[in-house]
Amino acid sequence: MEILKGDKLLGKAQCQVLRGIAILGIFLHNFCHLMRGSNEENEFEFITERANNMWNYWTTGVDVFAPIQLFAFFGHYGVPIFLFLSGYGLVMKYERGDVSSHVGIWLFLGSHWLKLFKLMVLGFVLTVITFLACGLQWHGIFEYLAQATMLSNVVPSLCDSHTPSPYWFFGVMVEVYVIYRFLIYPFHDKRQSVWRWLMPLLLIVLAWLPQVMMEHHRNMLIYVRHNAAIAMLPFALGVLVARYSFPKLPRWSLAVVAVVALPMLALFSLNYQLWLWVPVLVIAGSVAFVKLLEPCKGLCHTIVISPLHYLGMLSAMFFVVHSIPRMPIYVFVLKAHSGLMLIDYAWLALYFVLTLALAWGYKKCIKHIS
Repeated sequence: MEILKGDKLLGKAQCQVLRGIAILGIFLHNFCHLMRGSNEENEFEFITERANNMWNYWTTGVDVFAPIQLFAFFGHYGVPIFLFLSGYGLVMKYERGDVSSHVGIWLFLGSHWLKLFKLMVLGFVLTVITFLACGLQWHGIFEYLAQATMLSNVVPSLCDSHTPSPYWFFGVMVEVYVIYRFLIYPFHDKRQSVWRWLMPLLLIVLAWLPQVMMEHHRNMLIYVRHNAAIAMLPFALGVLVARYSFPKLPRWSLAVVAVVALPMLALFSLNYQLWLWVPVLVIAGSVAFVKLLEPCKGLCHTIVISPLHYLGMLSAMFFVVHSIPRMPIYVFVLKAHSGLMLIDYAWLALYFVLTLALAWGYKKCIKHIS
């Protein structure tokens, strides 16, 4: 059986398509779950009633609002895809060839922190201004500074606050870079055969084990899942796949994985212990889907691959700016709705167009400033 590794396993174009899938889920989720009548998700905590409502909807009550319900409950699983690609990308960048011997600790951490800060700071300021203009509550300068410096995750009183936006993820990425440089990268040498695979596995276990015992400890679970614990499973999987490659699967196998992943995701979402492993299904299904589309040409490439690839190229910008058009639409329109309405699709389309335009403009602006 042929073994795929490096760019043959996931090339740059395929990674961009995966980023497109991930950001599509995230920014649509953050809009759809604000709609009155949509099913609430289990992201940082597990509430059985929410899972049961999701299951009842998809088994007995599917209606014209199925796309909204799909993104409202499952869209946040774009985050594990980003984390998987982060682990995969770091190995591909720093553990191949002579570059591996020139990665200093403080240069690595400083450059990655600065890269994140330059990406998010202008968007953060614009988002705060938008939130305040919409009449949302001022939470104090300390909270905003903590988010702007990507430190709010470590403060228990702030980690559950997504005001003004999901910038908590930047703090998680800082923690991930620290863990990679201190605990994963030192064992990148192929001669360290045991620790090269054992350390990522240990990190998965160390992140999973505390969560196993936190089902009925809501505040502790929310705090843990706003930090690196939520990242270690997908991130370490990315590291392991990049280091050890993967066998080339026949197309029928890829199709089975891609098709089965979504119903399995719904089933795993019904049980707390299985829910902790849902990112594996998300990553497997997404990668299988992208690999399945790899040889597609013509119409399939035009209407599926190309748009997702373009979204992937703008994914970082989408993440930074998507709260700017979201909040005015929610505050002045959706908040007044008593339930889901057909016109909500028009507002969803407007949100998509505005976010796309803002992301494109933000990319040009950041490039000019840099």
